Amino acid sequence: MAISALPLPTPDDLVSEAAAGLHTLSRHDWAGEPDVVLVSMMESLQGIRATQRALEAQLLAEIDARGLAKERLGWGSTADWYTHLAGVRRGQGKQTVDHATELVSNRPATLESLVSGTVSPEQADVVLNAVDRLPGDDRLRDTVERELLDEATRITATELARQGRDVIEAVDPDRTARTVEAQLAREDRVAHQRRFLTVTDDGAGGITVKGRGSVEDGTILRAALLPLTAPVPQVDPETCQELPDPRDFGVRMWDALVRLAQHALDTDLPPESHGARPRVTVTMSLEALRGELFERGRTDDGFDVSPEVARRMACDAEVVPMVLGTHGEVLDVGRTRRLVTAALGRALVERDRHCAFPGCTRPPVMGHAHHILPWADGGTTCLSNLVLLCGHHHRTIHQTPWEVRIADDGRPEFRPPTRLGLERGWLRHRPRRE
Repeated sequence: MAISALPLPTPDDLVSEAAAGLHTLSRHDWAGEPDVVLVSMMESLQGIRATQRALEAQLLAEIDARGLAKERLGWGSTADWYTHLAGVRRGQGKQTVDHATELVSNRPATLESLVSGTVSPEQADVVLNAVDRLPGDDRLRDTVERELLDEATRITATELARQGRDVIEAVDPDRTARTVEAQLAREDRVAHQRRFLTVTDDGAGGITVKGRGSVEDGTILRAALLPLTAPVPQVDPETCQELPDPRDFGVRMWDALVRLAQHALDTDLPPESHGARPRVTVTMSLEALRGELFERGRTDDGFDVSPEVARRMACDAEVVPMVLGTHGEVLDVGRTRRLVTAALGRALVERDRHCAFPGCTRPPVMGHAHHILPWADGGTTCLSNLVLLCGHHHRTIHQTPWEVRIADDGRPEFRPPTRLGLERGWLRHRPRRE
């Protein structure tokens, strides 16, 4: 009699079984368990956290390599999709995806340490960040990685971060690797490939600027900024004596950067965007601008500003008339024509704030005005036939079964493609788990 083999469990089956086991344990009454069991359980859970991170890295790296988030799910990037799915901060989501690719492609030792549970996810992040700051010498990077992984078995992530610099100096005391690396042209190529600039809200009424670029980029920036950083003597209003500039060099560099950007805006140097030359735009009520009530304004790139700041910015600004309805909806901003006018572009930004595609928050400066019913098919250029989309999601709407419409309340909403034979309704916000 033939005996048929049972089908092997799939990876999804194994994960579901593990999740079910943890769910059952979460309902367990731990009050009656002995001390040794409680401590042992906590130790085991830390190993599970590390192993879970390793598995997540492998999955993320494969999803990113296949382009699933962009090509199949309609997201702007794997980082955008993962940030939404995991419910984490945007910067944290991007770092997780970047680290996943690095773990799978270049740092197998760190990945294996996660699998075995000998390092925590936080310690693995410290190792990856430390290695990323090194030159591209593979042997040097591997040595530092091994040193830090060994240290991680004895200390916390905080202490590991502090010792990272000491380990780097220990494996390269004469800085010979850095000296040789600096002579190679590939250092500039690597720096250029890793260039970036971010301007984010710091949550305390200000902004944080972070960036990195090549030496050539730095030379250009310094050449433009340094002439504007000369100290400006102050005059004591009582004695009329000249006083030294109270600003330190860092403050003068910041002021120079802002002054340079303002000069570019004042002289119409940047390219046009949304049918008009770039301007710093703040949206708020006329009553708040006049000081009759306290209400924060919002810039077109998403920052909140106080009424005082908005009034100061409005001292030298163009006033664009915009008629709003009782619910703040834009009713009229100018006449309609085939191309989106500057006024209509402002109204579109005012309504949608950023890319309107569910889950995307790319700012208006990266957006396109999309005709829901194409002009060639009889569609008009009016707010009820337009939606603000970033470049990626503009292509998504044109090239995939995703649909968009303007709902009865004047806001855009989207319908995903049919999935697994199931019809999916119209939505504005994507569920974290689809």
